[in-house]
Amino acid sequence: MIFPLGTAVWVAYLLPVVLSYLAVRPQLPLIVAALATLLTIAGYHLAPAGVDPAIAIGNRALGTVIGWMLASIGFFFIQNRLTIQHEEWLQAGEVGLAQAVAGDRPLDELGANALSFLAEYLDAQAGALYISNGDGFVRCASYGVPAHADIPERFAAGDGLLGQAVRDERAFVLSDVPEGYLYYGSALGSAKPGALIIASVKAEDAVNAVIELGLSGANVDRAMALLDRAGDQLSVAVRSGKYRARLRELLEETQQQAEELQVQSEELRANNDELEAQSRQLQDSQSRLELQKSELEQTNAQLEGQTRQLELQRDDLARVQASLQTQAAELDQASRYKSEFLANMSHELRTPLNSLLIMARLLAENREGNLHDEQVRHAEMIETSGNDLLTLINDILDISKIEAGKLELQPRRVRITAILDKLQAMFGPSAEAKGLRFEAQAEGDAPLEMETDPQRLEQVLKNFLSNAIKFTDSGSVALKVGARADGRLAFAVRDTGVGIAPDQQQIIFEAFRQADGTVSRKYGGTGLGLSISRELARLLGGEVAVESVPGAGSTFTLIVPPSFDGALATPAAEPARPLPQVVKPLRRREAALVSDDRERLSGDARLILIVEDDPAFAKILCDIAHELKFECLIAGTADEGALMARQYLPHAVILDMNLPDHTGLSVLDRIKRDVRTRHIPVHVVSVGDDSKAALSGGAIGYLFKPVKRDALIDMLEGLEARMSQRMRRVLVVEDDARQAESIKLLLASRDVETIEAHSAAECCALLGQETFDCMVLDLNLPDASGLDLLERLSGDETVGFPPVIVYTGRDLSQDEELRLRRYSKSIIVKGAKSPERLLDEVTLFLHQVVSDLPEQQQQLITKSLNRDATLDGREILVVEDDIRNVYALASIFEPHGSNVRIARNGREALQLLDEAGRGLSPPVDLVLMDVMMPEMDGLTATREIRSQAWGKDLPIISLTAKAMERDQQECLEAGANDYLAKPLDVDKLLSLARVWMPR
Repeated sequence: MIFPLGTAVWVAYLLPVVLSYLAVRPQLPLIVAALATLLTIAGYHLAPAGVDPAIAIGNRALGTVIGWMLASIGFFFIQNRLTIQHEEWLQAGEVGLAQAVAGDRPLDELGANALSFLAEYLDAQAGALYISNGDGFVRCASYGVPAHADIPERFAAGDGLLGQAVRDERAFVLSDVPEGYLYYGSALGSAKPGALIIASVKAEDAVNAVIELGLSGANVDRAMALLDRAGDQLSVAVRSGKYRARLRELLEETQQQAEELQVQSEELRANNDELEAQSRQLQDSQSRLELQKSELEQTNAQLEGQTRQLELQRDDLARVQASLQTQAAELDQASRYKSEFLANMSHELRTPLNSLLIMARLLAENREGNLHDEQVRHAEMIETSGNDLLTLINDILDISKIEAGKLELQPRRVRITAILDKLQAMFGPSAEAKGLRFEAQAEGDAPLEMETDPQRLEQVLKNFLSNAIKFTDSGSVALKVGARADGRLAFAVRDTGVGIAPDQQQIIFEAFRQADGTVSRKYGGTGLGLSISRELARLLGGEVAVESVPGAGSTFTLIVPPSFDGALATPAAEPARPLPQVVKPLRRREAALVSDDRERLSGDARLILIVEDDPAFAKILCDIAHELKFECLIAGTADEGALMARQYLPHAVILDMNLPDHTGLSVLDRIKRDVRTRHIPVHVVSVGDDSKAALSGGAIGYLFKPVKRDALIDMLEGLEARMSQRMRRVLVVEDDARQAESIKLLLASRDVETIEAHSAAECCALLGQETFDCMVLDLNLPDASGLDLLERLSGDETVGFPPVIVYTGRDLSQDEELRLRRYSKSIIVKGAKSPERLLDEVTLFLHQVVSDLPEQQQQLITKSLNRDATLDGREILVVEDDIRNVYALASIFEPHGSNVRIARNGREALQLLDEAGRGLSPPVDLVLMDVMMPEMDGLTATREIRSQAWGKDLPIISLTAKAMERDQQECLEAGANDYLAKPLDVDKLLSLARVWMPR
C-alpha cells in the first residue's frame, strides 16, 4: 500500500515461508505461502502506480510460484524431520526399555521396572502389568494406582477387555473413558485418564503379558507405536524372567535334593556299618536262636494247653455273665412283682379286715349282754390286733406306692405351731404314762409357717416320736424345730433311750430290718417305719439324719425345705384331675347275695342304696342302716347300682369304687348326669384312693376301708341330716354388687338362701360365724385375691370351708388352674354360656331336686347337661371294622362336640396314634377299641399301644361282643382301662367316656 508497483516488496514474503521450516507441523509452510499469496494479490491492487501492471503481475506471479515451491519443500522437510524424531523417540524408548529390563532380575522387579519406564516415557497417569502363569494372568506390577483401588488380581483369557486382548492377540484403545473406571490420583485429588491402552505382548505366537496404560489422550498413537515396536522386546524379557525364575526354582530344588542325597548317603554309610555289625550279631544270635527254638517248641506246647484252658474259662465266664444278667433281669422283675403284689395284697386284705374290725367292734360292745367279760376282752383283743394289722397293711401299701412312684403329695401352707400342738396332744399322755418328760416346741429362729404335705410330715414325726417313747425307759423325749444355716428346717426328735450302735445306724433304714433282729429281742415292730420315713423325706425334698450313742440316747432329724419344690421330689406334679384306678380285680366277685328290703318297701320310709360287691361289708352297712331306721337296697355291680338308682330314687347312696364290672365313678357320673337322680347324696366307701375324682364328681364324702363302726354311724347320720335339711345356704363372694345380685337372682328358689360378701375379710367373718353348703367365689376382690383367700381358709381350722365354685372372668393360666384345683372342685369362666353351668354346679353340690326348681332354672340345667363340657372339643379314636357301629358311635359323640376319628383295624389305629404322638396330628384323648377286627385284633393293638411311650397313659375302653368273665379279664390284662359289652348302652358309654377322659 506504500510502495508503488515495481518495488519487490513481495520478496520479503519468502522469509516467513523459509522461517516456517522451524515449525513442528508440516502444514505451516503451506499456510504461510497461502497468506503470502493473498497479501501479494492484495498489494497489487492497493499499491500506488509505478511500472507497467503487466510487469508487476509477472513479477508477483513469479514470486508466488517461488513461495509455493519453498512451502512445498518446507512441508516435506518438516515431515521428514518429524519422522526422524519419531524414529529416534522410538529407538530411545526401545533402548530405555532394554535398559530397564536388563540384568538378572526377579520377575516382579522386572515387571515393575518395565511398567515404570513405559509410564514415565509415555507420560501415563496409571498402569498395570499382568504376566501369564500357566492357568491365567496374574497382576505383576501397577503404577499410579491407589492401594484401595478395586482392580483384579488375576483374569483368564476372554475375561473382559484384558482377556479379549489375550484371545485376539491385539491391542485396544478406549479414547473416551466412561464414568466408573479406575481413578488415579494423589493425596490432594484424583481424576480419570483421558484414554486407555490395553496391549498384549507375545513371543513365539504366545501371549505372555498384558499391559494397560491410562493416558491423557495426546500420546495414544505414539504409545501404540512404541508398544508395537517394543512388545517383542518386552515379551522376550518377560519370558527370560520367567525362565530365570524357573531355573532359580529348579536350582534351589536341585541344591536341596543334593543336600538330601548327601545326608542320605551319610545315613546309608552309617546304616551299612550298623548292618555289618548287626550281621555279625545275627550270626552270633542264630546259634542261640536255634538253641532257643527247641525250648520255644516245648513252651509252645505248654501255651497251647493253657490256651485251651483259658478258652474253657472264657466260655464259663460268658455263661456266668449271661446268668448274672438273667438273674439281674429276674431280680428287677421280682422287685416289680413284689411291689405290685404288696399293693394288690394290701388292697385285698383290707376287704376281709374291714368286716373283721366291724364285727369285732360289735362283739366288744355286747349290746345284747350275752357275752361275759372274758369274751368281751377277746373281742377287744381281736379289734386291737386288727388295727395293728391295718397299720402294717398301711405301711406295706405306702412302701409299695413309693417304690411304684404312685404316692401323691398334697402340699399347702401350714402353721408349725399347729403341728407341734397336735403332736403334743397325741404323744404327751403316752409319754406321761411311761414316766417320761415330753415337750414339742419351736426355736426362736423357726418360721411361723411352711409349705409341705402336712399328712406326710406328721407321719414321719409320729414314727420318730413313737420309736423314741418305745425305746426310752427313763428321762425325756423332745421335739425341737429350728432353722439351719442353709435355710432348711430341722425337726429334731431327741430321746435318752438305749441308743443305736454306729454299725447299725444305716441298717435300721432298710425295710423289715431292726437294730436288734434276733428272736430274743426286747422291742417288737416290723422295721418298716424308718424305711418309709426316709422315702417320705426324700419325696418332701429333704433327708433324714441320725446321731446316737449307745446307752445315751438318739437324735433323729427330719430336714426339709420351708417351701415345697416339686422338682426335688421324685414323683411328678399332681395332675389337675387324677384318673380313677384301673378296674383290674385279682378275682371277680359275684354280685352281692345279701337280702335287702326291695320286697317290703314302704312308701314313706327313708331308703338307702348300697352299691358294694363284698357281701359281708354290705350286710354290715345294711344292719347299721336298719338300726337307724333306714330301708336298704343292695347292688353288687356298677350297672345294677346305676339302674336301681334310677328305678327306686333312693334318698342316699353308699358307693364302693372297686366293683366287678366298672369303676364306681361311672355309677356316680350316671347318677349326677340324670336330672331325676342328680340330687341324691352319694357317699363313697372304698379301698382305693379316688377321692379327688369322686368329690369333684359330686360325692358328699369319702371314707377309706377298713372303716370303724363309729365312722359308718357318723356317715349315715350325716346322710340323714342331709335328707332332713330343706334350706340350703350359698355364700356369694363378689366385689361387684350388681354381679352379686345377678348371681343371687340366678340361684334363687324357695330352698336356697343366698348371702353376699363383697371382700375377703367379710367372707372370713361369715364363715367363722355361720355354716354354708356352697360358696361361689370371684378371684378379683378389693382386699385380697381369691387364691390368697382359699389358702387362708385351707390353713385356718376355726372357720368352715364349704365346697367352692370359682366363678371368674379372668383368663386363668395353667399354673393358676392347678393351684385352684387344690381348693375348688369347679372352675367357671364368666361368659355368654356360663350362667347355666354355674346353676348346674351349685345345684349339684346342694343336691337339689331338679323337678322342684323353677321352670327357667330347669331349662338352664338341661341346657348345661346337654352341652357336656367334658366331651366338647375332645379327640376320640374309634377302632372298629363295622361301618354300622362306626356310624352309631359317631352319632353318639359328635352331638356333644367331640371329634371322632376312624381306624378300621389295629394297624391303622397304631399309625394314627403314632402320628398324634409325634405331633403330626391333634392328640387323641380317648380310644374306643373293638376286640374282633381283621389284620390286628383289639387285644394285640392295646398291648402295642401300651408298649409305646405316648400310649402308656392313653385311656382305652374295649368294646367287646363277648361278655364272659374271661373275655373281660383279657381286655383288662391287655391294658384297657375299662370295657363295655355289646350291644352298647349309650348312657353307660358316655359315662365311662367322661370318667376316663383326662382334663
